[in-house]
Amino acid sequence: MPSRPMSFASAMSDVACSTDALNEVLYLLSDQLGDSHPDLLVIFATMHHQAEYRRICQELDDSLKPRVMIGCTCSGVIGIRHEQQEGPGLSVLAGVMPGVALQGFSYEQFDWPAIIDAPSAMHDTIDLSNDPRHPTDEPAAIFLLADPFSTPMIKLLPTFAAAFGPIPVIGGMASGARSAGQNQLTLNGSVMSEGAVGVAIGGAVDLQTTVSQGCRAVGEPMLITKSHRHIVQELGGKNPLLALREVATKLSQEDRALIEQNGLHIGRVINEYKSRFGRGDFLIRNMVGVDAEEGYIAIGDPRVRTGQTIQFHLRDAQSAEDDLRMMLDAQQVHGDAKAVLLFSCNGRGVNLFDHPHADAMMVHDALGNVPLAGCFCAGEIGPVGNQSHLHAHTACLAVFRERV
Repeated sequence: MPSRPMSFASAMSDVACSTDALNEVLYLLSDQLGDSHPDLLVIFATMHHQAEYRRICQELDDSLKPRVMIGCTCSGVIGIRHEQQEGPGLSVLAGVMPGVALQGFSYEQFDWPAIIDAPSAMHDTIDLSNDPRHPTDEPAAIFLLADPFSTPMIKLLPTFAAAFGPIPVIGGMASGARSAGQNQLTLNGSVMSEGAVGVAIGGAVDLQTTVSQGCRAVGEPMLITKSHRHIVQELGGKNPLLALREVATKLSQEDRALIEQNGLHIGRVINEYKSRFGRGDFLIRNMVGVDAEEGYIAIGDPRVRTGQTIQFHLRDAQSAEDDLRMMLDAQQVHGDAKAVLLFSCNGRGVNLFDHPHADAMMVHDALGNVPLAGCFCAGEIGPVGNQSHLHAHTACLAVFRERV
């Protein structure tokens, strides 16, 4: 067991001047950390600080001397009970984690031809047994930040699963940039404008993840009885568009208005062996097209196939709030949290809820006044079932606890 307990600090600034924001964050972190140097430092900055992001990262690295530092630019940042989505923001989490193994990595380090042939070759790049302080066999989780313009997530996430099994990969896609090359990512003082950065973590840490997809099911689960790739051609032996219309006719006027406003979503069951399905049992994806002549529907999910169970879902602010609160209730059974990293869709926050700081306040209500940092993402990464996926409109969080 570690000789001293795990501890965290977080700080957030909404000051527009990058120098002043950096100084405020450094002061707040130093006050909480004392003489301790963090093992892990995670930095989120809005695009208002994009031009100064390299300097911000360098000065945080020089001042705090973390073992591993990662971060990215984003459209908005999150701190304790506060979300800064429409103005400048800098949010940082620092963790002092005795007995915890860490290894930072970047996308460009991977030997992709070798990994495609043998995913276990990823161990050559991400190998926590090389941590000189706390070597361990396998990571308990991987944190990942990526640039959406240059990172093939559809290939990257399954590679992690093939290499390490069902460990959670959690994080988000850098946001705020309007074109390729504008996002900024940092790893251990280096700053890059493409690819991905991450950190593998293992050893004396208990990491519990939550992925709130913010939807509620309507109608009943239905079996895909005929499909081609991501196109569903029959649902329970019926024309899919006819099945959809039958569900829609039974909805309230308010719910039909939600379909007009937000579209309809499809939940694909993750574990077909369950006898009943509820929240948390579905991977939510968009319905991306309809063939009115044939009655087919297209789902934004390359893993759709005949024999799977799906159900139509609606998304609105109340469903998103109910879903996250329910998911956070499950977090409380694991004991007191030490810290939280929160990755929320840039379509949430003030773009979804009629009150500010919604996700941050719900986390605070459930887990208390624990150190927290996060960002609004252009896609969130987190596990549903035993595999991690790239999501939209979700809130994904990782909760740090000491391993007992």
